[in-house]
Amino acid sequence: MTNYTERLKNLDDKKLMDVVKNYRQYGYNNATRDSAISLLNSRGITSEQLQLTGNFQNKTYDYAQALFNSFNRNSKIAFTLFLITLLFNILTPILSQISESIATISLLVSLISLIGYFVFLTKSFFNQNRFYKTINQDYGTEGALIYLFLGMPFYIFMYFYFKNQMKQRMTEIK
Repeated sequence: MTNYTERLKNLDDKKLMDVVKNYRQYGYNNATRDSAISLLNSRGITSEQLQLTGNFQNKTYDYAQALFNSFNRNSKIAFTLFLITLLFNILTPILSQISESIATISLLVSLISLIGYFVFLTKSFFNQNRFYKTINQDYGTEGALIYLFLGMPFYIFMYFYFKNQMKQRMTEIK
């Protein structure tokens, strides 16, 4: 901690304000941010002044982080429903030999999970689309087509690809 404090003392006010605003992108913790705020206070720049000038927090980053978290949550639910659909599609022919009513229930569960899968896949797509709009990067229609056509059959691979891509973009937000 003292190592970071010593480094922070060498920075000018503008760079310290950048540290306060974008500390997460730089990999700093709250203690380092608090040290930068204290240094600015000792130099005559208050927290209120930082808030008024928009240098106290990065609202774009916060909103993008909320969208990223929502994307992750919706994608995990979609993936779970995808697995349930797959499992019940495999089990339905087997269960039809045991009992017709169990096979009907299995088919119904498969259909409901398939509908849920499309709902949560769509929600994760919209989260991703809003994420890119928030950071002022064009996601474009080719991204939507890739998501639609490759996202369904290769969902697990596409999820990790998009997740890593969005994580990378999070570090670039200023």
